[in-house]
Amino acid sequence: MQQIPCPFVYASGKKCTGHIVRVEAYKADITWEEGAEETWEFWAGEPRSHYHMFCSLKSNHAGYKQEDSSQMKCYYDQLPPELRQAMAGAQVPSAG
Repeated sequence: MQQIPCPFVYASGKKCTGHIVRVEAYKADITWEEGAEETWEFWAGEPRSHYHMFCSLKSNHAGYKQEDSSQMKCYYDQLPPELRQAMAGAQVPSAG
């Protein structure tokens, strides 16, 4: 599986060496409905707000008593292209 580099850049200009391990969508509309072939289909609409990315090394890159880094928050069109591609191909996990 391809690892997607963390986009965080420290104040010194050094790039984080971690990779994205989780993405959360805020204010997303999710729907399940019966499809034409008598199977249920999952639809995840575009969030009405934004996404948060989480790093393998520093989670949300929040400092001590600080909010999440703005570098780890963005709208769908601002996500790294390889992350958008991975998310588009993701499958919904089964419950069993």
